[in-house]
Amino acid sequence: MPYKTRKIRGKNCYKVYKPSTKRVFAKCTTKENAKKQMRLLRAIQFNKKFTPLSKRGSKKNNRTQKKHR
Repeated sequence: MPYKTRKIRGKNCYKVYKPSTKRVFAKCTTKENAKKQMRLLRAIQFNKKFTPLSKRGSKKNNRTQKKHR
């Protein structure tokens, strides 16, 4: 696995990091959010065109785009 999580000693939180570069992506987060962060990082790594919040499918953005046309 390219990304790992570690529990922070003395706290109820986790960090997400990449062991090869020791780069930290999340310093103190819940276990569920750490899992979400790892899934997001993997999606970006294996699919370069991945956009987490696509503007095409959002109804809110479609309404604002119609007003500006």
